[in-house]
Amino acid sequence: MAKAHSLQAAADVAQSREDTAVKALADSQQRLVEQQNRVQMLIMFRGEYAVQFQQESGGGISARQFQNYAAFLNSLDHGIAQSQQQLEGLERELQRKQQAWVQTHAKTKGLEEVIDRDRKTQLRREDQREQRDNDERNLRNPGSRQRPTGGDGG
Repeated sequence: MAKAHSLQAAADVAQSREDTAVKALADSQQRLVEQQNRVQMLIMFRGEYAVQFQQESGGGISARQFQNYAAFLNSLDHGIAQSQQQLEGLERELQRKQQAWVQTHAKTKGLEEVIDRDRKTQLRREDQREQRDNDERNLRNPGSRQRPTGGDGG
């Protein structure tokens, strides 16, 4: 069995960092989706409330009721604006998390490729050394060479 590669510890650390980055990315995506849903619900609620306001005001409402509707719609508009700002912040955060993951993934992949290439080179050298040893052994003991076995024996 091949010994551990000298860069394996670094590759393990890189993989751990990549795993952490993937988790942070997934968490960020989840927060973004939740915030998108909140914004959509607020906008939908605001639309329903505005329709209700129009329907009730068509039949005539008091000045106080009008002020209450207007104040609540204004409050909803303010809440929607704040939620959209939070959404934009979460979108920026998601982009940062994606960039962080891409960087950690590239480092992990690079180390794994170096390790793989070195292992293949080492295996090739071992195969060449084994072949050379076999060739030398066969040259020293010509009678010990294996004879081909085949179909017609002749």
